[in-house]
Amino acid sequence: MRIALDPYMIRHVPLLELPGVVAELGYEWIELSPREDFIPFYAHPRVDDDTVAAFRKALAAAGVGVSSVLPLFRWAGPDRQAAVRYWKRAIEITAALGVDQMNSEFNGAYTEPARCEGQFWRSMEELLPVFEREGVNLALEPHPYDFIEDGHAAVEMIHGI
Repeated sequence: MRIALDPYMIRHVPLLELPGVVAELGYEWIELSPREDFIPFYAHPRVDDDTVAAFRKALAAAGVGVSSVLPLFRWAGPDRQAAVRYWKRAIEITAALGVDQMNSEFNGAYTEPARCEGQFWRSMEELLPVFEREGVNLALEPHPYDFIEDGHAAVEMIHGI
């Protein structure tokens, strides 16, 4: 029998204890969504290289894998340079964990789609080589209030990439 995970409870489990808790609950895989002690929402990752290595060991000891890392940064917003720096570190962390999948959103303001699209493309020009070099795949999802909310428009944008 599996117990449903309470996202609030899991978010407050210390990072290095998380794999053991996940295994104890009967799960084999986790997606790392934003956490204040790892990669927080819209801010530079907080985790250092030693903690990444310790987390990877804790995952292996618990027999738990990371299916994907899900960061959210404002790469289509006005301070896209900061977001690109955050993305580069998040990609580096993902690769150091041995994970090859990241998921995220288009982000940006739905009220300014043209400006946000331009910022997004500038960010992609810098980040695509990093994703490729590190061997990390990126899945993008449209969400309400992003500069792309429609699934069909998102697929067309992704085809353009």
